Amino acid sequence: MYLKYIRAKNYRAFGDGTSAPTLDWELNPGLNILVGENDAGKTGIVDSIRQILLTTSYEPMRLFEQDFHINGIERAHTLTIEATLCELSPDQEASVLEWLTLEKDGTCSLILHLEARYHAPQATKRARVETIIRTGANGTGPEVGYAVRELVRATYLKPLRDAEAELRPGRQSRLSQILGAHNDIAGQEVNDFDKVSPKNIPERLVGLMAFAQHHLGEHEVVKGVEKDINDNFLSQFAFAGDALQSRIRIAPDLALTPILEKFELSLLPGTHIHSDARCARGLGYNNALFMATELVLLRDGEELGLLLVEEPEAHLHPQLQERVMDLLKDHSDESQAGKRVQVILTTHSPSLVSTARIEDLTLVHKAQAFPLAVGKTKLKRTDYSFLRRFIDATKANLFFARGVMMVEGPAEAILLPAIAEMCGRSFSKHGVSMVNVGHTGLYHYARILQREGSGSDIPVPVVCLTDRDIVPDAAKSYVPKPAKGKRFDSDYSATEIITLVQNKKDRAEGGKTIVCVSDRWTLEYDLALGGCAELMYLAITLAVKANSRDERLDEQDEVDTLAAAKVSWATLKAAGHSQDELASIIYRPLKVKEASKAIAAQYAAHLVCTGAYGEGDVLFKSLPPYLQTALAHLTIAPTTKSATASAAAGAVAAPAVMPNHAVPGAAAVAVSPAPGCMGAVAAVPLQPLASTLPAIPAVPSTVPSTSMVSATAPAQTGGAQSTTAMPSSTVTVTGVGGASL
Repeated sequence: MYLKYIRAKNYRAFGDGTSAPTLDWELNPGLNILVGENDAGKTGIVDSIRQILLTTSYEPMRLFEQDFHINGIERAHTLTIEATLCELSPDQEASVLEWLTLEKDGTCSLILHLEARYHAPQATKRARVETIIRTGANGTGPEVGYAVRELVRATYLKPLRDAEAELRPGRQSRLSQILGAHNDIAGQEVNDFDKVSPKNIPERLVGLMAFAQHHLGEHEVVKGVEKDINDNFLSQFAFAGDALQSRIRIAPDLALTPILEKFELSLLPGTHIHSDARCARGLGYNNALFMATELVLLRDGEELGLLLVEEPEAHLHPQLQERVMDLLKDHSDESQAGKRVQVILTTHSPSLVSTARIEDLTLVHKAQAFPLAVGKTKLKRTDYSFLRRFIDATKANLFFARGVMMVEGPAEAILLPAIAEMCGRSFSKHGVSMVNVGHTGLYHYARILQREGSGSDIPVPVVCLTDRDIVPDAAKSYVPKPAKGKRFDSDYSATEIITLVQNKKDRAEGGKTIVCVSDRWTLEYDLALGGCAELMYLAITLAVKANSRDERLDEQDEVDTLAAAKVSWATLKAAGHSQDELASIIYRPLKVKEASKAIAAQYAAHLVCTGAYGEGDVLFKSLPPYLQTALAHLTIAPTTKSATASAAAGAVAAPAVMPNHAVPGAAAVAVSPAPGCMGAVAAVPLQPLASTLPAIPAVPSTVPSTSMVSATAPAQTGGAQSTTAMPSSTVTVTGVGGASL
């Protein structure tokens, strides 16, 4: 038996389908993982299951006013929760026969329907909630009986659990409940202690307790204390003719439950400590012990094997999270046959999610549940197997984001968050995750948040950023012509370019997912072609010097390289090159492997964060059109400042000191980042600056016509490359002694 459907109306964040969506979630018979940001509705789903099924810990479950959905100031006065349980065994069907529902396919299911009404307080009456649970679809069957209630209880592990306290001895302790429900406990309530032959050791738990109690009571110390109390003190309170006596015992009642309540479960000390010594263990391992204990009961019980776990990652380091996930996957796998456990867990851990199958995930976003199982998304079966192997903790954070940008390399992952920050479109403030999927993974990941069939789209905007991969003719001097096929702008007609770009989009677009194809060639080339030419020239020059020194530069090299690069840039800018020729010259070192794209991106990120290359809308409009489209899809434009405020904010302060990411012994470039921008720059080792500049190669004069450039991106803000020039500005570099250049 397993829970197949859970539905709810007007329960907490879930509405009636008009003002807010209802809950209608189809579950897997094995593992079900609820992922999503905080306050999305994950706990509401778990609590709706607890409300209708109750739990094996017999904790009181009540509905309160705040459990009824509210829209604006209008609160609903009725709510419903319905659970459908399927695949009951013959014995289970027999025990709840009168409450079963016959389905159209001839199978029987157990449907529980909770309906609650909220009555507001009146002059002479307090507020109250009336609840009734009936069986059948929409509650058309008889009211739930004791047999049903005991059959369908779920096991619940709350998020802020004290695992150590749960396993301590005490009245109605969780351990006593688990032991009392175990299959092997049958018959242990019999007292097989023989007072005539007290030295015979009993086999039953109650008999063993009576045996221990008898022999302890005969011990001279216990008997001496007992006699002292009775003869010298207690007898003084007795009246004539009355006998007032006491007895020291282990348990006042030789019954099974009080005996079980005296047991505790704890971890043994480490191997270097004696096993009988008392030694506290960490919260993480105690948490794992508690989960293992609950699984023992679920595996062997005849009732519903349903485990609800909120945040199993609590107190667990990533490697132990993986072991816990492996345990849950093993016990929920279909190979377990009759001992299979259904698991529903909520998590905020990318590490935990990265070890799970995509098919087992359900994304919860703004009170809507979106299963990611096969047939529910546009992922192909080959995509699922690919993602199972290649998704990791850094990529799994897309399941918790409000927006996702997928890129094909580290350069984009490093530079774009910094650019977005300086444009006033911070990825962090908008909850956008940057996911680097590599050169071969984009189209496997792209459809992960796209729904198959009818139904609402997952309301998470996704941008897939990719290169057009058509080489401008201006780069023919260092890009060889292929033996066959096409490579350069001049090899394609305008129609062919439009078709190529559209094909890239059609492979992945759908729902809230768009594909933004570079307007001309690559990210770096397109930035150099537009209003960020100086920025990219300086950053690539620094990366070239770093590469020539095996990424080991001292501070003076950095200072000299940046100063020389500023001078060289002024000369290059005045040489009269066309925009394509200039961009080709700037990009050449990256193409011929004279510099690392990632290191160049790191330098560019730091430089752009100085604010010297534009901020806000000025910087945004200088970006290539495809980047503008991408940022606009994921973020909201910042509010416009007054001209006076903008002018005041435009002043670039004297730089502080850039964090030193260089190798030991090397200094750092002292470039001052704009406030709040450093968090947007990826932590790639910062390379020192160079003193020699790359040679400026001869560049062919042939460049694509304006009409061809415009045809490359018809759907991306006009398609033509932006030619907005950025104002020239000065970057101050401070040496060890504080001198500025």
